[in-house]
Amino acid sequence: MSAQQQNLHAEDESSFQDSPKQRSRFTFQNAWFEQIIPTWVDQTSSLLPPAPPVPLRILELGSFEGASTTWILDNLANHPSTSMTAIDTFAGGMEHDNAEVESLQSRFLTNVGKCSNVGKLRVMKNRTEDGLIDLRKEGAKFDFIYIDASHVAIDVLHDAVLSWQMLELGGRLVFDDWTWKGYNEDVLNPRMAIMAFLQCAAAEAEVVETESQIWITRVKSRIVATKNPDPALMYWDNSQRFEVDPSSIKNNVQEASDATESSKGRD
Repeated sequence: MSAQQQNLHAEDESSFQDSPKQRSRFTFQNAWFEQIIPTWVDQTSSLLPPAPPVPLRILELGSFEGASTTWILDNLANHPSTSMTAIDTFAGGMEHDNAEVESLQSRFLTNVGKCSNVGKLRVMKNRTEDGLIDLRKEGAKFDFIYIDASHVAIDVLHDAVLSWQMLELGGRLVFDDWTWKGYNEDVLNPRMAIMAFLQCAAAEAEVVETESQIWITRVKSRIVATKNPDPALMYWDNSQRFEVDPSSIKNNVQEASDATESSKGRD
């Protein structure tokens, strides 16, 4: 270990690294994560100094430049037995322009390479839908999961369901983009997926809502499944039916089209 790495390791053991000076050793084109570091410090306070390090199995879906990855490595990965897995295609999404994704993987590797705990990091260059299945096949389990990959609702829901099946009781799952509205069509935004997941997992979830994220602790189910005494009773026998209003989707598409045409008119 070099002298520089030894110094960084000493800093890791004594304090959490969220100060501007400590974070300035990284190079990020975007400051998205930097703005929510106070939330992370608050939500993970029981894991930060002066509390002793605890062994964690950490999963990150969507790493981009490594802003969240580096913070996690610096602050949550100080126990010798801690491990971290990050999955990303490093190709960005439709919300990113070419300048943002150019040399993205190289920027990520440069940033995480400045962390003394980088040796605990496993990087899977893959789509989350494929990487998660590979991890399931390996029998992987996790104590902390951060979901910030695809911003398309159905992808977010898929990531959440597969991740939840690998999250240990007492573990934390964090959704980013709770308030992000990058698409005109509500059915595409992450919030729709997060709301659907929270409804399905409500019996096993303790939820904290922050300004832009949802933090969930997995707990033992608070309900016991009971058999319907009348198996002939179906949902369609009830006045409250699950229906999709085609007009709402049509209106969303039309509004998006109108917005596009209006934008063209201003150009």
